Amino acid sequence: MPTITDWLMVVITAVYVIATIAICWANINSAKATREQLAESKRQFDENNRAFVTVTFEIIRSGLAVLNIQNLGHRIAQNVKIQIDKDFLDNIPDTRDKEHLEKLCASSFTLGIEKSWYICLGSHLDLDKLGERILRIDICYKDAQSEYKESTTIDLTQYFWSLIYNSPTEDLYQETKRISKAIQSIDKSIQKLQQKKDTFEQIEESNRE
Repeated sequence: MPTITDWLMVVITAVYVIATIAICWANINSAKATREQLAESKRQFDENNRAFVTVTFEIIRSGLAVLNIQNLGHRIAQNVKIQIDKDFLDNIPDTRDKEHLEKLCASSFTLGIEKSWYICLGSHLDLDKLGERILRIDICYKDAQSEYKESTTIDLTQYFWSLIYNSPTEDLYQETKRISKAIQSIDKSIQKLQQKKDTFEQIEESNRE
């Protein structure tokens, strides 16, 4: 017949088994959480250290409507391909601008870190016409670790108010242009004074004779 000691051993063994199971379960959950943290850390590292190509609309140089293709990531973007919706291309008023965009869509290129390319859509005066179609763009590219596909949609009607682009560079250009005109005007005035001086000297020389 089991004694109290035997029952105590059974209880202790049961407690030990339950504790062991609990510890194993906690270790499993801890390992799972560690794996998830490592996976998330790797995902964040990859996300922060990848190429990231964007295409945005801008108005530059006091009136050029352009697309700015830019690599905002931390790796070189290779085999970059830009596809623009055909419906938008067919609506571009300037034949030369349309041809340039079609060449862009047929090409692939490399974009360095924090580098950008600009391609002209037309003038800001063309915005009414360009805004008749939604600009849909598909972007494909790769870097050393993966391939990416992005899509963006731009409604040009929201830029109708943006007629003139102002920037420190543009301000400097306009100020330099103004100073250049002023210098040219001063130079012409000096030339006229010199001509008058020469004429006066010739008259004086004639009077002496």
